[in-house]
Amino acid sequence: MIKRLLVLMLAGVTFVSCEYKDLCYDHDHSKDENLQLVLDLKLDLELELMQDLDVDIDIQTKIDVPEYMSANFYSPESGNLSSKDFVRGYGGPLSTAPGVYDMVVYSFGTEYVKIRGEGNINTLEAYTSDITATKRSTLRALTRGSTDEDEPQGPVIYAPDHLLVARERVIIPEWYGTNKLIRIYARAATIVETYSFEVHSVIGTEYIESCEAYVTNQARSSFFGRGELNTEPATICFPVGVDKKKGCLYTTFNTFGKLPGDSHSYLHILIRDVSGREYHISTDITDQFEKKDHHILIEEPVEIPKPEAAEGGGLVPSVEQWQEEIHDVGIG
Repeated sequence: MIKRLLVLMLAGVTFVSCEYKDLCYDHDHSKDENLQLVLDLKLDLELELMQDLDVDIDIQTKIDVPEYMSANFYSPESGNLSSKDFVRGYGGPLSTAPGVYDMVVYSFGTEYVKIRGEGNINTLEAYTSDITATKRSTLRALTRGSTDEDEPQGPVIYAPDHLLVARERVIIPEWYGTNKLIRIYARAATIVETYSFEVHSVIGTEYIESCEAYVTNQARSSFFGRGELNTEPATICFPVGVDKKKGCLYTTFNTFGKLPGDSHSYLHILIRDVSGREYHISTDITDQFEKKDHHILIEEPVEIPKPEAAEGGGLVPSVEQWQEEIHDVGIG
């Protein structure tokens, strides 16, 4: 999966107001292009990850350098798109005409993040697709009987990939194109927040076939051109790894950000055992979003019982989708 990389800030953080940035004039004329964009990429996730993990999914430890970036130049007055260039991950030549612009540079080409509304800086939006109807049906079944606050509100979406974004107001001089080389410098950082997530003690991990999680009351998307989150609530879905030796569940997940205000975020974990039976765990993790280490920890022990079909030591039969059973598993 190709990862999006450019970003001015973490999701949920408001962009600072535009400022004029000095351009650097370089008399090295070894290149033909007179206008160059130079990008400084912030790729460190700044997460403390568990060591010696042996899980059955890939754990992202850093942001990859994007192959290409889109450099959009918008009119400060109308917000409309004036011109657009494509550069490599760390920058490249530009063909933008002289003028004053609000420049937004962003990575693209990821599996889950999509871009729309490029025509105006205020509608420029990063979003992800809804999950499949089958997954939505399963989630509806496992949360049946939950309180209204506990149940997922709005669409259920895939967790976003990292999107690197830089945003600056720049001036391209009228005399651009003469014998001077103009370089525009900008720093790109992700607008997506990453959390590590761990269920500390799980009894019966040897019976787990697969595991996934859902987190409610997250931002549906990011209007990263203007640096604001979409206030529509959504539930994000992501896979969870099982470490059978350590007896724990572990993963990292991405989000555009938790919805601001007093809304509660619930974690729903769906565990499927080797016989096809499904177990549901639900807990309020609102307070854990406030922690600086971006680590969500469920310390209460969870027990997955031994499938009855495995008692005789024979093969465990699979269960067809229409026969699935969902059971709540207590925590603690």
